[in-house]
Amino acid sequence: MFILEDINKYVGIPHYFNQDSFDGCDCIGLCRLFYKEHGWKQDFKDGKPITKDWQKTDGAIRLFRYFKQNFKETKNINELSFGDIVLFDVAGDYHFGIYLEYGKVLGMEVPVRYGKSISTVYHKKLWINGFVSGFKR
Repeated sequence: MFILEDINKYVGIPHYFNQDSFDGCDCIGLCRLFYKEHGWKQDFKDGKPITKDWQKTDGAIRLFRYFKQNFKETKNINELSFGDIVLFDVAGDYHFGIYLEYGKVLGMEVPVRYGKSISTVYHKKLWINGFVSGFKR
């Protein structure tokens, strides 16, 4: 169930690469933090090292492969439920977020500006056109 007080603690976290805490995180780190806080076991790590430029090289491919292997994929937004992972494309950049219900997704602000972008809640009209896939938890 969507609980406003619970979600608010995830809004306003600054963007820092390869972090997953309330002090800073990137989009996948925000997913990691959310899952950890809810006691869900996924860590979204494929066992390979993460370098500073991994998102520019093979990061999105590795994460997409991880999700396809560990989650049930859906292309139907009506099948999404609380805690599912959403992959969306903004101007050619792939971003991950967490589906909250009622068409809302928790994700990092885009365009991403290191140390300046923050986590936010997107309403359906802002992410639906870039929707690529959902991954059921």
